[in-house]
Amino acid sequence: MIRSIVIFFLLICPLGVTAQETLTLSDCISKALESNYGIRIAKNEEQIKRNNQNYSSFLPSLSAEGTQKESIINSKRKDANSGTEKKFSGSITDNYGANINLNWTIFDGLAMFTTHEKLNEFIAIGELKTRMAVENLIAQVNTEYYNVLVQKSLLDAAKQSLDLSRQRYEIALQKNRIGSLSGLELKQTKIDLNSDSSTLVKQQEQLRSAYITLNTLMNIDLHKRGYVKDTILLHPMYPKDEVQTLMLNNNTILLIARREQKVSELDLKLARSAYFPSVDFTAGYSFSRTESPASISTFNQNTGPFWGVTLSVPLFNRLETRKKVRNAKIEIENSKLSYQEVELQMLSDLAQLYNSYENNLIMVGFESESAEVALVSLKTALERYRLGSLSGLEFREFQRSYLDAVTRKISAQFQAKSTEVSLLLLSGRLQIQ
Repeated sequence: MIRSIVIFFLLICPLGVTAQETLTLSDCISKALESNYGIRIAKNEEQIKRNNQNYSSFLPSLSAEGTQKESIINSKRKDANSGTEKKFSGSITDNYGANINLNWTIFDGLAMFTTHEKLNEFIAIGELKTRMAVENLIAQVNTEYYNVLVQKSLLDAAKQSLDLSRQRYEIALQKNRIGSLSGLELKQTKIDLNSDSSTLVKQQEQLRSAYITLNTLMNIDLHKRGYVKDTILLHPMYPKDEVQTLMLNNNTILLIARREQKVSELDLKLARSAYFPSVDFTAGYSFSRTESPASISTFNQNTGPFWGVTLSVPLFNRLETRKKVRNAKIEIENSKLSYQEVELQMLSDLAQLYNSYENNLIMVGFESESAEVALVSLKTALERYRLGSLSGLEFREFQRSYLDAVTRKISAQFQAKSTEVSLLLLSGRLQIQ
């Protein structure tokens, strides 16, 4: 699943970033998935778990060893029949040995099968953790991409406000020259112009900062800017009941918790396997040779195969197995409680997010209408100010009202999109968007 997602994004998106290039959200996600360090680490950890999974527990072990020992012996020996005593001084004894040993566990209370199944669960958990890392990265890219759009829209609004302040200042200058505007009001107009200029500079910094954050996620030139040219589009969400069903079936955190429950159940099976006897098959071939001039038998050599079966029956191990079984049962109960706790929290998060999403959509409608009305009012106010039927302070209020309306509209759109992304992440659908 994860590889398919990554490959899909890589196929639909170009790789390099040029100064004139426009990157869509999918482009940014593909670059992040390709180069993000966290994703690469997660994939490596997943591969480690795959490497740990093999059939070694079902296979025999085979080993070979060889020894050579040389010793110097000083000894004396008396013949029982003749009474003759023989002395050996500095006699060298050589010992040689070699063995090939095979050991194969035939039965261990099914522990080897349980261990194999447990390792499969670890692999599945590793894959889910990689998927979760991918989902979280996609969510981050979504958030930061839309934040760039927000800051860009706010910058456009700041530029528009500054342009209006320049027009107001030029009108004020003309009025001051003909004596229809006081010097005090002209100064206030200049102050407002400087204030809007400062706001523009600050907003430019906010946009640069937003690009840096997005560039960091994609691991590209941190100073790259101007490639996001998009709008925030809100998509219809599934009904709440459908989203809840999707969440319970597909949420990655819940899927991991279920796998962890399974691991706890397998730990109980492993603990119980210690109650059963074990059967091991042993076979091999041995060689030994001893050369000792000081010995009665100056030369001795033994070779040949050997085989046998070992039965080990647990009788008493200080109640260790009983303790492990009891603890494993408690761990199963804890894993069930943990799952229920996570599920409850997910349901709570879903309820709050869906409520916020519905409210945010309503707010987008209100604030969009307010921004349109504020724009019309602003244009009328500018014309009235030009004609002298509106004071500078009154015009400033219209200007501020319009800027506030635009800011609220942009904020409402961003909040609605953020909750939309969070709902997709919660329902396990963000990875296929």
